[in-house]
Amino acid sequence: MSGADTYTPAEVTALLVTAAEKKVKQAYHITFFKAWMAGWMVTFGAVLVQIIQGGAGTARTNFPSLVTVVSSVFFPVGLIMLFLTGQELVTANFLIIPMGLIRRRVKVWELPVNWIIVFFGNLAGALCTVAFMGHYSGLENTAAMVTYSAGVAVTKTTQHWGPCLLRGIGCNFLVCSAIWLGTGARDTVSKMVALWFPVFAFVMIGFEHVVVNMYYIPIGMINGADVSVGKYVSQSMIPSMIGNIIGAVLLGVPMVLFYDGSTLPLFRKLHPGDSTPSTDTVILHDNVDPGAGTVGDNLPTAHKKA
Repeated sequence: MSGADTYTPAEVTALLVTAAEKKVKQAYHITFFKAWMAGWMVTFGAVLVQIIQGGAGTARTNFPSLVTVVSSVFFPVGLIMLFLTGQELVTANFLIIPMGLIRRRVKVWELPVNWIIVFFGNLAGALCTVAFMGHYSGLENTAAMVTYSAGVAVTKTTQHWGPCLLRGIGCNFLVCSAIWLGTGARDTVSKMVALWFPVFAFVMIGFEHVVVNMYYIPIGMINGADVSVGKYVSQSMIPSMIGNIIGAVLLGVPMVLFYDGSTLPLFRKLHPGDSTPSTDTVILHDNVDPGAGTVGDNLPTAHKKA
């Protein structure tokens, strides 16, 4: 196999379980500052979207789909940066940590601890973008940007819980698909392309991402939107976060069951004495990169490609 070939789904599963082990063992202050960096990076994409949308003038009214396509094209830059530099994004950890928990590589108490630290680190980073890149820099202080950003904040906090939650599910299923595909790619360009398509799709569709909204809504509040902190938390942050968790679990849990099911206690109860992989299609590359972790221990016993 050439170095450009992607990892198999079983290998990606093992790599993400390994990532879960590393994340929960990482020093808390390192986790927080990596999360701060991720919040800072991912919201650069939100800044781009706001500048394109807010500065589009009558084009946003006359050609709304075209303007949305253009802004969606540039949004993934933030996720690409944080993924390739190894930062901590809570919506990605909604995928990764439960996979490690199912495989018993992560303790139950380690999951909420990681999520809480990363969530508040992302929030701190996003609010720094709001303050320094959006407000004090003057980028969001023009009349057009003030009007647009305030309108976005109001729109995102006047949805009912149900639609917001469902949009959160769709959003993070796509974001976690990007994480999955990016992990499976072996070279930098392939990772960038793999990350780009699903993230472009979620922005184009109009789904809700809890961390990205940490920029959209606060900058609108600064610019005069009639939105209180309580309204933001109750009407956007909580339902979108719950939806993001569900969307991540809908991808991560089935992948563990599909490609690593033979290691789980339930499989052993249903199939005593059977240690074969959960699918006959699992093929492991001999040259899979173990990295610095314990990925070899997390690869299920399977047929190896000759």
